[in-house]
Amino acid sequence: MKDTDYMNAVFPICRIENRQLDGFDMLFALGLIKEYNWKELWKRYLPDNHSNDTISMYGAGALYFMETHIQKMQRIILSEKFNTNPFFMQQVIQRMLAGHSHELILDKIRKQGIDTGDNPVSLSCSMGSTIVDFIAHKNEPFDPPAPGPFGNTAIEKAEQRSLDVYDLSSILYLCQQNLSDAIYKRYGSLDSNGQLDDEVCVETKVGKYSIKLVFRKGAAAQENACPDPGNISVATLHQVLQRMNFNHPLELIRKEFEAVGVSIESEKLEREFSLSRVINNTSLLVDFQRNAAG
Repeated sequence: MKDTDYMNAVFPICRIENRQLDGFDMLFALGLIKEYNWKELWKRYLPDNHSNDTISMYGAGALYFMETHIQKMQRIILSEKFNTNPFFMQQVIQRMLAGHSHELILDKIRKQGIDTGDNPVSLSCSMGSTIVDFIAHKNEPFDPPAPGPFGNTAIEKAEQRSLDVYDLSSILYLCQQNLSDAIYKRYGSLDSNGQLDDEVCVETKVGKYSIKLVFRKGAAAQENACPDPGNISVATLHQVLQRMNFNHPLELIRKEFEAVGVSIESEKLEREFSLSRVINNTSLLVDFQRNAAG
């Protein structure tokens, strides 16, 4: 689709944001479903002049071609095919978009007690009278990602991969759920004495940005001051990271901040800025630096 075609797209969100649908929308739509926010779901994603309450999204990645189909039924349907939930679907989609190995993804699915095929991978769920089907087709020929260097955190050793945007989302979710110990267990690095460091530090690239996330618990009361631009919610942090991951325009990223009353100058978005979150006795700091080529 050409840039000039966005305004004629059948999805309202394409005209509103002047872009094509991508993986951001698959994740965002599932988030709305988790919250039972049907009004916003249909407002953003129900195609124009569509007689049925059915949304179909398609996206091509380096390793998969993905489909998400959302359909509102006239009555609640119970079926054995509904083998999961929107949260787990989000996890699988994020892993696929991050380029995690196929065997790792299948292992995570099987550990949920789900019997899915190798190709395509199929997941389904029911939320009230709305059903969601997710299908991922492996691109053929399917070359597994080349193994690269990774650190000494538990998650990197267990999954034999370096940290990426999936892990940033995971840390944000655990922070939101007040699961600090799980963050340290999965992402804490060992010092020279084999003990976990006081801080969790994750550095990775997301879209055109280099990201550094630092998480710490047990901060002293006097350290719990939140620098400008203020105490950013975990939800806003997640939205910003996901938009960056899909290279959305800076204008859309700025609007995420404006929607929650936060102002960040365009010059900072184009160069570097920091966001923080302080809650109870934990602090979260995320530094963003836009790459020169971006």
